[in-house]
Parts: sequence; C-alpha cells; structure tokens
Amino acid sequence: MTGLRLVQTNESNTNELYIDSLEVAEMTGKLHKNLLRDIDNYTSVLTSSKLSPLNFFQESSYIDPKGENRKCYLLTRKGCDMVANKMTGEKGILFTATYVTLPHGQSVQYHL
Repeated sequence: MTGLRLVQTNESNTNELYIDSLEVAEMTGKLHKNLLRDIDNYTSVLTSSKLSPLNFFQESSYIDPKGENRKCYLLTRKGCDMVANKMTGEKGILFTATYVTLPHGQSVQYHL
C-alpha cells in the first residue's frame, strides 16, 4: 500500500496541487527512468505545438538515498490524465480511477 501524496507549490505562480513522478512510477509499476523519458517526450511535443507543458508537468528534483540530486517531475491533474491515457493494464486503470476521483487537496490510500 502506498499513499497518494500531493504537493502544493507556488513555483509556477499558481497554487495547484501536484503528485511527484516517483509516486506515479511506484503506483503504476513503471520504472521511474522510463516515466521520465515519456514525460520528456510529452513536454517536447507540447512545446513544439506551442502549448505550455507547465499546465501538465513541472520539472523538479529530489535527493536519492546516495545523497545525489535527481530529476523528477511534478504532475498536475492534467499531467496525470495524460500519463494515464497512455497506459494500459490493470495498474494503469487503477491509477486513473484513483487519481480522477481524488477530492481536491485530499490524500487517499492506494492499494496495489
């Protein structure tokens, strides 16, 4: 069991709620490096189409167990919807169902 943690940030001059890509990778059983690759591709397509990737993904970082700084993303609800729409299988379905029914600003427990 893992908790769906939401992060509130003002870095993009908004007061939106985000979930980090590490949590999404854990919930879906996807390797984090593969999720990062996918999100990098999504942001590239959005940018080339003159759409703002910040409406979906915000680049961030975390400190890994070795003490090294690593890249991650913060995903908005739209970003989670985009990732979920590209997923197949039971974990993708469960991630989508859990995230889209999450009350604004409230944590829930997610069962794998």
